[in-house]
Amino acid sequence: MVVKEKRGRKRYILFEHTKEVEKNSIKIFLEENSKLINGKIRWKIITFETEKSIILIDHTKSHITRNLIEENREKLGIRPIKTSGTLKALRK
Repeated sequence: MVVKEKRGRKRYILFEHTKEVEKNSIKIFLEENSKLINGKIRWKIITFETEKSIILIDHTKSHITRNLIEENREKLGIRPIKTSGTLKALRK
């Protein structure tokens, strides 16, 4: 496998909303913790729906981001379900 040095590898994290959540609250949380999740690929919210959302993150920061959100699950109202390297695998 060829490492994508300039672009970097990516991971998509699928989240389930446990309560009604605003997109802005997730953005603010990620911005506050941006030093922990600072990688070649910055975080980006790919899709945001009423029950689920997907965030793009650097592959080396996916575990850190998942753990960070798990610790603040009650506060945010989201719960990580699955991590994948492709959107197609998450949408199945």
